[in-house]
Amino acid sequence: MFLHPPVTQYLWSVMRRISTIVVASWCVLQGMSCKKDKDETPPVVDIVSPSPGATFAIPDTIEVRVQVSDDRAVESLTVELLSPSGAVVASGGSRMIDANSGTYDFVLVLTNERLLGGDHTLVARARDGNNDARDFVEVNVLEAPLRLRALFLAPPFSEESTTITRIDSTGAASPFITVADFNGIAVDGNTQHLFVAGSRYAPLQAIPTANSANAWQVNAPGNDQPEQFTALVVDPTDKRVYYATRDGFIRGWTGEGLQRFTAECLPDHRCEAIVVMENEVATWQRAIVGGASRIVTYTQAGTVFEQLPAQHERIALFHRSGSSLLHFANAQGEGLIEDINVTAGGSPDIRTFPGEAIRAVVRVNTNQYIVALTDRLVRFDRPSQTVSPLTTGISADALAYEAATGSLYVATGTTLLTMDPNTGTTVSSSSPGFTIGHILPLLNR
Repeated sequence: MFLHPPVTQYLWSVMRRISTIVVASWCVLQGMSCKKDKDETPPVVDIVSPSPGATFAIPDTIEVRVQVSDDRAVESLTVELLSPSGAVVASGGSRMIDANSGTYDFVLVLTNERLLGGDHTLVARARDGNNDARDFVEVNVLEAPLRLRALFLAPPFSEESTTITRIDSTGAASPFITVADFNGIAVDGNTQHLFVAGSRYAPLQAIPTANSANAWQVNAPGNDQPEQFTALVVDPTDKRVYYATRDGFIRGWTGEGLQRFTAECLPDHRCEAIVVMENEVATWQRAIVGGASRIVTYTQAGTVFEQLPAQHERIALFHRSGSSLLHFANAQGEGLIEDINVTAGGSPDIRTFPGEAIRAVVRVNTNQYIVALTDRLVRFDRPSQTVSPLTTGISADALAYEAATGSLYVATGTTLLTMDPNTGTTVSSSSPGFTIGHILPLLNR
């Protein structure tokens, strides 16, 4: 039968519409089926033990019991302990479950003596493949007591081969490392590193003092002139290691070897000391020609912030508060203590030692300092600006304070003295067999 063309077009149009409706209906049905099958119900997870507020002391173990359930199946369960800042400090690991419900036990081992005490959070996280559910319990962690892990002794800085000696917690001494030349040393209990910087050729080395630490190094700028590394310190404020180099750069790194700060000295200056001041980094810089000194501060981004002319021979520089620095110096051979306000531009003298030069200084705490003068030791109290005698007849070359036992270490020639910083009583005496220029106590954190 022959169909007229308009009729044919009409039939094709109807067929196309029917096809479209069928396809659309199929898609709707498929969508409804997918929506029905989609799992939108998270698992139920509950930390049964320990109870909120439970206390654990390092070293210790935390036994954690967790109950989980799901309308389909729990695939995995993970238990971790978080610090107050949210960092994972201990883990019980992850466990594949593949069950509708169950009770599971985990053990978290606390052995890291660098972990600080305070409120920590246990987190149990369950997953069913599509959804994530968590439960939280706050626990209290008591940090491990401070203890002395080792004492490092080094000769004065030298362009010759130098051996650093380690005295362990039992008092046994042994060579720790020998470097080609030596112009900087610092210690970091937080990451368990000894940092040693060279003079002409040797690099800055981060040397592990524990198995948990990693080794890294920074090469000298590239020529054989002395003092390639001009400053090195682990700052007590932010725990970073800061160093300066002969080419005028100032850098700050984490103990693990991640760079966090970069700045440049003033033109034709070299940095000789670095101190962190809350939101600024303060440096002591000396002009290459003429020797004039300036205190220069930098923002955390490394841009110059403030400058202040500095006088006298710097012996030690400490951050006091705000933009103030406590400066122990010698002026024409006589000891002087200045309170330098970098922002206000003032540096009033708060204590002088007529006829006596300052040889070394160590900070005991925020307000107390031990000062080695020409032939005696005194204790300086910053709030009262008073000095009290500690002991006489000692010409100290280096000082160190160790907070774990509250001991004061004093080097005089080849002799190492251990003293009570409150009475000046000598507790013990030993000799490593070389002139001691640096004493560095390494604590467990």
